[in-house]
Amino acid sequence: MLPRWACIVAVLAPLMLLSPPMARAETAITTQAVADNGAFLPYAPAPAQLAGMCLVDTGVNLNPDTEGVVVERTALDGGSGGDVSPTLHGTVLAMMAGAPANGWGMVGTAPHAIQIVSVRILEPGQTTFPFSSYASGITECLEQRHKYNMRVINLSLGTSEIPSAQSYEMLGNAVEKANDYGVAVVAAAGNDDGGPVEYPAAYPGVLSVGATDTQGGGFCSFSNRGEGLRLLAPGCDLDGAEPTSGAPNYNYWQGTSEASVIAAAALDALYSYQPSLSPEAGEKDLTEADNGVLDIAQTFRNAGLGSVVSAGEAAEPGAQTNSTAGSSPQPVAPLTAMTLTRPFARPQARLRRIKHRLILALLDRPQEARVQVRYLGRRGHSRQLRILRTLHGTFTNLTLPASGISEISVRYVDPFDVERSSPWTTLRLPAAPSTARKARRGR
Repeated sequence: MLPRWACIVAVLAPLMLLSPPMARAETAITTQAVADNGAFLPYAPAPAQLAGMCLVDTGVNLNPDTEGVVVERTALDGGSGGDVSPTLHGTVLAMMAGAPANGWGMVGTAPHAIQIVSVRILEPGQTTFPFSSYASGITECLEQRHKYNMRVINLSLGTSEIPSAQSYEMLGNAVEKANDYGVAVVAAAGNDDGGPVEYPAAYPGVLSVGATDTQGGGFCSFSNRGEGLRLLAPGCDLDGAEPTSGAPNYNYWQGTSEASVIAAAALDALYSYQPSLSPEAGEKDLTEADNGVLDIAQTFRNAGLGSVVSAGEAAEPGAQTNSTAGSSPQPVAPLTAMTLTRPFARPQARLRRIKHRLILALLDRPQEARVQVRYLGRRGHSRQLRILRTLHGTFTNLTLPASGISEISVRYVDPFDVERSSPWTTLRLPAAPSTARKARRGR
């Protein structure tokens, strides 16, 4: 979790000094997996279709623990998707979420049940980024929504500063748009020694995650808490690994960053096995399984996935054989994903003429829609005018020149789904005032 002023070096580098690297084999069942009751998940049968988790962070470097689960790396600045953090913050989080049991590094929360898209929002050489990057990162994730079946966005970063009204609105619009598309947003609460929940986790539509100790179950001393905190997950006394050598380290990485990405991976795995769950239903299952404390096995059972838990437990390293050990686990029945976005209705539009201008009025325009206007010239030539931004408000006026136009058509389009658009509404131009009428008005 980035500190209150969003500096990676100052907070994360000291955590590296908590204990030196320890030479021991990869831990098959980590302390965090025991604490969150998720030891079964890395060994459960793979789902019919992987859900995507978008990791908005410092980028990810490829290593044996990330190259199989990170399916795409991109960056807001258009550069490489590699990790630009001096502590390889994003790389470690990708390992915490999805590292497989391969004898190198560590074992993550859900290695065979999720796929990760990394969106780097930090620029090389920088340690801070503007608040607007949160919204931009979410938007970038949504653009990958169909390609990678995106269901969860993780933001293990934040600030205690109160955002401006414009920045807050940008974040809110991005979060609400994600939820409208069936994508949950998860964020770390912050590492300010018990301070209030930071933004973006403090935004009401975000699943905020605080950190607990794997040994005692209480709050990690650094974890923010209080109003707005919705979930607790393991965040200190963790089994981690050095991201360049793979050498396992006890208590090497800790923070609400790790707590957030562990919870996000568990939620994304839930959507992999139950794709029909809405963001609200999935988050409810996660937060209510153990009164706001992450319990992955109970979450899966409550969602009707007890067979996944049983199969994973039977396949765990060191699992005891029993009378049914020789039988194959029951496969997870593939579920049909529900349609999470409704088609746009035909636009309700009115057209008025004021002198040499046309005023196109749109009523009850969906907030997430962009407007596409097509107008026909008097000589039969047509061309399109695209509004390349989302217009706010429920009533929108668009001014067009009246000369040379005989007909106007308008429809709504989805900027993230090319197949989602409304039927066209076609409007004839109102007649221009007659000369006689003008003369009468002039008397």
